[in-house]
Amino acid sequence: MEETWHNEVVPINELPVIEEVSFQKHPVRYMTYRRLLAVIFWSFPIIGLTIPAIIAPGIWLAFIGGGLAFLILLSFIAIPIGYRKRSYALRERDLTYKKGWIFSSMITIPFNRIQHTEISRGPIERKFELSTLKIYTAGGSTSDLSIPGLEADEAEQLKEFVAKKAAIYE
Repeated sequence: MEETWHNEVVPINELPVIEEVSFQKHPVRYMTYRRLLAVIFWSFPIIGLTIPAIIAPGIWLAFIGGGLAFLILLSFIAIPIGYRKRSYALRERDLTYKKGWIFSSMITIPFNRIQHTEISRGPIERKFELSTLKIYTAGGSTSDLSIPGLEADEAEQLKEFVAKKAAIYE
């Protein structure tokens, strides 16, 4: 008996639309966490500029200080915008994560590509009761996924769900 090979055309307009999926937002305290990280980050350049300003004040310092103030303001404007652009969706066979407002990306990882998962919590994340879910795939480090800013219990639930789904495909 001879099998016939088929390769039917799939109409693009009949494909499922990912935007119709219900995406989950990060908790609001993730934005506060990001603001605290920005304060910590920017405190070093501010301290670094304060010392030369005391020792050798000059007009050059005003330009550098103004540029630094502009960058700090820009980063604090970017935090809430970036927060609104981060979300994830869990479907029957995959997990999708989207982020970014200047350079946006949407990553979908099928459960059959997942090798293992882990949850990490730094000291500041612990203070805010947040966790980062890391998903490692068979595609190497370029196809791995990290979802920061999840509620601690939500990250645990996601990790277990994803691990169970990935185990089905082993």
